[in-house]
Amino acid sequence: MLANLRRLVRIPILFLHVILGVVVIPGCVAIDRLLRRPLHGGLGRRAQAFWCRSICWLLGIRIRHAGEKIADPPVLLAANHVSWLDILVILADYPVSFLSKEEVRRWPGIGFVATCLGTLYVQRGNPRAAPKVVADMGERLRLPDRVAFFPEGTTTRGTDLLPLKHRLFQAAIDAEVPVQPLLLRYLNPDGSVNGRAPFVDNQHLIAQVIRLAGEPLVEVRLIAGAPLTSAGHDRASLRDAVERHLRDMLLSQNGHKVSIQ
Repeated sequence: MLANLRRLVRIPILFLHVILGVVVIPGCVAIDRLLRRPLHGGLGRRAQAFWCRSICWLLGIRIRHAGEKIADPPVLLAANHVSWLDILVILADYPVSFLSKEEVRRWPGIGFVATCLGTLYVQRGNPRAAPKVVADMGERLRLPDRVAFFPEGTTTRGTDLLPLKHRLFQAAIDAEVPVQPLLLRYLNPDGSVNGRAPFVDNQHLIAQVIRLAGEPLVEVRLIAGAPLTSAGHDRASLRDAVERHLRDMLLSQNGHKVSIQ
């Protein structure tokens, strides 16, 4: 009963909020470009941060930061991937250029907003696309900027880590910038791992949003590791160093049991 009541209140507000963001954010970005403000240094970024925080709040998502401070740019952020929520959680507090799958560019409204705010795109499963993506990431890092990507290549339930793909770590080496591991954990109020937040098993986005809208509270812990130098590494050894740190971070958090409601 309470879950349905939450959905009844949250979903209409969420829908209106998403529509408002799709209209307002590109307008703010256009003003920034007219005034020649930097990519993440004007009205567009402020509107983006408010939009992301508000969507999280409407879905009962509460963000908690732990570990190190997220490094100032330039830095490549390598995060585990649990849900589409990961992007909102990181953008709520930090200006970041994300690397996203090519399909997002074509999503109605959302794709246009993402592109306006500096999202880079990659064709997943196409190794020949990697050199251009690495070059684009390196160019953005030299602005300087923060660039974030999910080297697992797909979402998981957040209780384990898939082997990381190594190709895109070349961007940090070429730009001579550090890589910072980020770990995201979605938890219930009792500290157990939340089973509704992971976007897995071919779920439909709208169905998952409806389920999340009924949740009383989900705490997201955004845990930052220490930045790792890219100097002296090739892309495989840099990937290995980041993967070891992420696995250690996950192991230290894995006292939480999984709870799927």
